[in-house]
Amino acid sequence: MRGHVIRLRLPERILLHLFENSGQVDPERPREPPLPLTQAGIVESLNYSLERVSTGLRELISEGLVSKKRFYWRESGRFRNFYFPTQEGTIKAQELIDILRNQRVKIITPTGILKEMTLEDLRNYLKKLAKPSKHDVYELKEKKYVEITYTNILNQIKGNKFEVKSFVSPQGLELNERVWEMVRDAYYDSTHKYVVLTRNKHWQAGIIWLREGIKMPFIVEFKFKIGGGSGGDGLVLMFYKRKDYWPADGGNLGFVPGVGIMPGYGVEFDTQPNPDYNDPPYPHIALIKDSPTNHLAYVEHRQMGDFNWHRAKVSVGISSVKVEVDGKRVLQWEGEISRAHSGIGIAASTGGMTNWHIVDDIKITKKSLNEPRAKHQN
Repeated sequence: MRGHVIRLRLPERILLHLFENSGQVDPERPREPPLPLTQAGIVESLNYSLERVSTGLRELISEGLVSKKRFYWRESGRFRNFYFPTQEGTIKAQELIDILRNQRVKIITPTGILKEMTLEDLRNYLKKLAKPSKHDVYELKEKKYVEITYTNILNQIKGNKFEVKSFVSPQGLELNERVWEMVRDAYYDSTHKYVVLTRNKHWQAGIIWLREGIKMPFIVEFKFKIGGGSGGDGLVLMFYKRKDYWPADGGNLGFVPGVGIMPGYGVEFDTQPNPDYNDPPYPHIALIKDSPTNHLAYVEHRQMGDFNWHRAKVSVGISSVKVEVDGKRVLQWEGEISRAHSGIGIAASTGGMTNWHIVDDIKITKKSLNEPRAKHQN
């Protein structure tokens, strides 16, 4: 059947979709089951109605090809159903792939040339077109492309033709998980496309870390939103930081593990003054070192907890730290800076007082250690 791809029944398409998206997920103890393994994820990926997807899932479950499991989903704060291929379903899905890989399809290349090739050759061709991202600058999000799976290739085939250009075009923005990792209560809200460090709940702490370490001067720019609760506790941009610890909540701001110190620096946006942490008696922005109690410099700032978006820019030089909020310089410090550690990230916490702590559009730009010094005019 040259130029005609096998047509799969909806239950078979669902099974293939679940197989290709379950990957390395352990259905017994998943760390965070991916959204494509839910009914909503299947509906979005295959573009079928919820009613038809539900009918297809019931058929697969009754045939022993798919199992349903219920797990807690942090993003929604509730339990939801996830679907996984059983051992029999995995075998069946692999049989479908063995059939599909030799089916032929006509493709329209990015230059408009019409060719014919097998689905396996098409899949390899698309992989060669996919170029790895370069990270001269570290950003929170990356361009989102359609994953090169048999399921997504089949979705793109119109009649018996496949247009390469529309498949390899970016489909939006998504968290760059290869560059960032999250700890404890932090998570990426895929609906609003931002990172929630803490919810408006008591005794939470969360961190988003850059996976790569940085020991050279840099500039960090990000948006933050704090509020919606009773006032506590704040967030902190951490740098040149040791990161092998579990963040403590309350006035610790996620900056330390709870007892003792944790080497490194932070620019804290503290909305809940706490005398136990040597805080000034008002909301403040401060440069701290090793502990949230050790303030190298601070300045009063009362607007940061108003639950509106604010933009922060922190410039760390060879021996200086400059902080800007909403385009205005609010803090400047100069002194010796230790670069014994390389962790960089943003943490936040709640305690007896609560707030949402949300960050977005994080951008880190590295600078040279040999940056030129400012010229003085005579």
